[in-house]
Amino acid sequence: MILVTGATGKVGGHVLTRLREAGHQVRALSRDPDRADLPADVEVIAGSPAQVDSSAAALAGVDAAFVCLVGDVETQARGFAEAVRRVGGVRRLVLLSSSAVLHPVRHRIGDEHRAAEELIGAVAPHATLLRPGPFHTNSLWWAKSIREQGRVRCMVGNNPGAPVDPDDLAAVVVAALTSAEHTRQRYELTGPEVLTSAEQVRTIAEVTGRELDFEVAAPAEVVAMFASITGDRPAAVTNVAALHSAQVPWGRTTDTIQRLLGRQPRTFRDWAAENAHLFK
Repeated sequence: MILVTGATGKVGGHVLTRLREAGHQVRALSRDPDRADLPADVEVIAGSPAQVDSSAAALAGVDAAFVCLVGDVETQARGFAEAVRRVGGVRRLVLLSSSAVLHPVRHRIGDEHRAAEELIGAVAPHATLLRPGPFHTNSLWWAKSIREQGRVRCMVGNNPGAPVDPDDLAAVVVAALTSAEHTRQRYELTGPEVLTSAEQVRTIAEVTGRELDFEVAAPAEVVAMFASITGDRPAAVTNVAALHSAQVPWGRTTDTIQRLLGRQPRTFRDWAAENAHLFK
C-alpha cells in the first residue's frame, strides 16, 4: 500500500495514475473525499497532512508515502511529521520540496520548504527530497488573460528558469517510492531548457497561432497584490525581492530526470502544444 497526499494536484494526480497503472494499491489523504472523485479502487482517508490523527490513520500499514504540502507548508509538515512519529515511521518517504531552498536570497517560500525538509527529515532521515523549480503548468496562471485579452501581465518577473513537466516529476516520485536506491537522496529537478517568462509566452503564441502581448508588473504592484492576499506585507516584500533577484538558481538545467528515468524530460513546447486548447 502506498499513500499519496495531494492526489488531486498537478503532481499527485499523475503519481496516483502511474502507481495504479503499475498495479500498486493506493491510499489517498484528501481534505474533501466527495469532491476529490478518485477512482473506486483508491482507498480514501479524509483529512490533511496538518491533521495528526487523520495523517496517522492514512499512514497505518503503508509501505511508502508521497508527501505534497499545500498552503501553510510548515504547519502541514509539522502535523505530518508528528503522524509519522506516532505510527513509528514509514519504510519509504518522498517529500516534494522546492528548489527555492537553494535560493541565495532568503524569502518565505524557501524558508517554509526548508523547515518542511527539516521536520520530515527528523522523523524520516531516509526520506527522498525532490526540489523542482517552476512547473510547465505555472503558465496556466496566464490562461484567462490570454484567452480574454491576448496578453500576459507577468507578476513574477522575467528571470530565466527551466520549467519541468509535472508528469516527469511524478515519474521520479514513483521511482523513489518503489526503489530503495533513492533513499536519502536530494534531487534538484528541471526541464531540459532555460526559458524566460517572455519566451514561454512566445511559445504559447506560436502553438496557438495567436499574437500575444507581454509585460512585467512593477515590483511595488506585485508586493501590494501578494500583501492583499496574505495580509503579510513583510513576507511579500522578501518574496518579490527574491523573484526579481538576478541570483536565481533555477536559471539552469540539471540532468537529474534524464539520469533517473533514462530519457529526456518533456519540453515546454511539447506541453504547450498538448494543452493549447486551454489558452484559446
